[in-house]
Amino acid sequence: MLRDGIYGLRYSAAAGGPSQDGDALAVLRDGRILGCDPWGGVFAGSCEFDAAARTNRLTLRFEVPPQGELITGFCAGPDGAVLDIMGTSLPDAFEASVVVDVAGTPVSVHLTYLGPLPL
Repeated sequence: MLRDGIYGLRYSAAAGGPSQDGDALAVLRDGRILGCDPWGGVFAGSCEFDAAARTNRLTLRFEVPPQGELITGFCAGPDGAVLDIMGTSLPDAFEASVVVDVAGTPVSVHLTYLGPLPL
């Protein structure tokens, strides 16, 4: 199970050419996730530990700003976009790797625990 704290995310996708990648930050507290990337994308959702399957289940809503373009090649357009993202990862407390589907394209995401939340 992932522990509460601050996580760095490194993600990559091959969108019909060379691999594209990026970074983001996320906060996990009591099963809730909130994060953002440097280009104005914001995501929120949940992380639940499935004891029977021994996996972390991630469910996110990703808000892409107007005219935002993702590493997958997806363009949000003038009104922006909201994408649902789901995935599962192994139950490590400090890091997790998961492949998620983002608008029809697989994206590899690696989460790394950076430290505890401030009191």
